[in-house]
Amino acid sequence: MVTILDVAKHAQVSKSTVSLVVNDSPLVREETRQKVLESIRELGYTPNISARSLISKKTNNLGVLMLTENVKKESYDFDIETDLFSYDVISGIPEILLNTDYGLLNEQFCIFDSEQKLPQLIKTHRVDGLFIVGSLIEKEFSDLIRKTGIPTVVLGREHDCFDSVTADVKQGAKTAALHLIQTGHKKLCYINCPVMFSTNRLRKTGFYQAVEEEGGSLVHYMDVNAEHNSGIGGYEAMKKVWESGERPDGVLAANDGIALGILRYFYENKIRVPEDVSVVSYEDSILSGYASPALSTVDIGKRRMGMEACRLLLDRIENPDRKKVSVVLPVRLVERDSVIRRN
Repeated sequence: MVTILDVAKHAQVSKSTVSLVVNDSPLVREETRQKVLESIRELGYTPNISARSLISKKTNNLGVLMLTENVKKESYDFDIETDLFSYDVISGIPEILLNTDYGLLNEQFCIFDSEQKLPQLIKTHRVDGLFIVGSLIEKEFSDLIRKTGIPTVVLGREHDCFDSVTADVKQGAKTAALHLIQTGHKKLCYINCPVMFSTNRLRKTGFYQAVEEEGGSLVHYMDVNAEHNSGIGGYEAMKKVWESGERPDGVLAANDGIALGILRYFYENKIRVPEDVSVVSYEDSILSGYASPALSTVDIGKRRMGMEACRLLLDRIENPDRKKVSVVLPVRLVERDSVIRRN
């Protein structure tokens, strides 16, 4: 293994000079810098990130904190959150980190777990910056993160304190509702995410904007909050609606997990999709294409969300005193097989 001493000997300079070059110090003459860089290339030397971090007090790690509604269980049951939003968003981050020294550490964290106030990534000082994925960010938790001083970007919602990147949630719900209205559906039901999620209100607003603007011919419309952000949440909400005597011909789901719960209830009760009821989801994930029928949905650009968030976090680390930035990404409708034209 090539060491910094080998490079110093090969370039006929001191160990401290090699260190200055590796750390891009302006104190080294250009002629000497080029000689050291040539030795590094010839010998194939790779700087020891761990050793450098002990000196610089930097970890060269960025943390991804995936907030969940429930403490994780060792199962794949229907009541478990899919977490596909988190994983799909994260997939955009490494692309921006390719030419940096940063690595990624992931942690799932239940914000309602009274035993832990802060995630291990933060308590153990293992990261230089933090991505918080999801909308379950209460004020007390935000204050704790802010007091640590760790540069932070929130993905999936706008935030009062931190930089953020999110899709246009309100427009997404509106787009889905307009699709059903414009394809001739007369009785709409929106199965929203639980009220504990900050995006619940935005989704509801978007739905009702579509109804007000284009729903003059609608016979009936309603919105229901799922109790859980999972398949069982969608299943139980749809069951409650159907058993109350309501018969929507078009159903909107807050996300793909809830949508699969709705599809399961319809399948078990021999209700055909889309012949009897059309279904539109929001998010777009691998579940959308795997579902039967394949789900029409609103694509929120999750990979791009991760990329934009990474750019923001790297910039925040370099410019800690700049103003807060909030990025809102556009959405688009993806038509598959779960909606039928009724007009």
